[in-house]
Amino acid sequence: MQLGQRDVASVQPAALLDEIGQGLKEHPAKNGMPFNILVTAVEIGGSIGLFHLAQRMGASNVASYLIGSIAPVVGGLMVWAKARKFSGASAAIFAFTALSAVIALIGSTAPKALLYKDCAVTALIGLIFLGSVLARKPLAFYMAQRYGTDGTHEGMATFDAMWDMYPDFRTCMYVISYLWAVLFFIQAAGTALIIHQTGYSTAYNYDQILPPIATGLGIVGSIAIGRYFRNRGEARGAAASAVSAG
Repeated sequence: MQLGQRDVASVQPAALLDEIGQGLKEHPAKNGMPFNILVTAVEIGGSIGLFHLAQRMGASNVASYLIGSIAPVVGGLMVWAKARKFSGASAAIFAFTALSAVIALIGSTAPKALLYKDCAVTALIGLIFLGSVLARKPLAFYMAQRYGTDGTHEGMATFDAMWDMYPDFRTCMYVISYLWAVLFFIQAAGTALIIHQTGYSTAYNYDQILPPIATGLGIVGSIAIGRYFRNRGEARGAAASAVSAG
């Protein structure tokens, strides 16, 4: 599989289709599922565990919050080590984590203020997803590139080829970006409501639990959208072939 080693534009369409199909067979998402589950456990479980461990050891709420932020960074490094490069998804995760830590240090450091700031970060991430539709490739593409393959360098290169080859694939990525933007906005609003109505420790736990729930909904929705556009693309290709044969 050589898609990552040369310009896709230099490959003939028929040959490129064969290479994309072969790449998807060699690097399916199911092969990377155990690793992605491990990374998610490190990022989410690690955040909660480090936060409560720091509090039990006498750290302040601000210090505990920042210590809990170490786990997502570790998860990003794990992905980098496997793929042998910083993917767009990894870069986004690092940026989100850094943004959350910086905002935590700005202004009030009251316990609940930190969580409200986290809500602001979540809403900002939604804005980033929304704004990315104006870029050459939306953020959803880079997330799909990581989780839609086995996460290896070669698997990610297959998604680059698909972007260049399939108009329906590109449209799909833009629609999925809109979906994730909406989910982040809802998550931010829901978390803010919980923070307002509960104590800090309980609110912190929800602040860590709600993201994977929103992520799960996003994955289910993304799969449904992906299947729709795949079927539409296949139907369009079949119709074009029938016209050519006629």
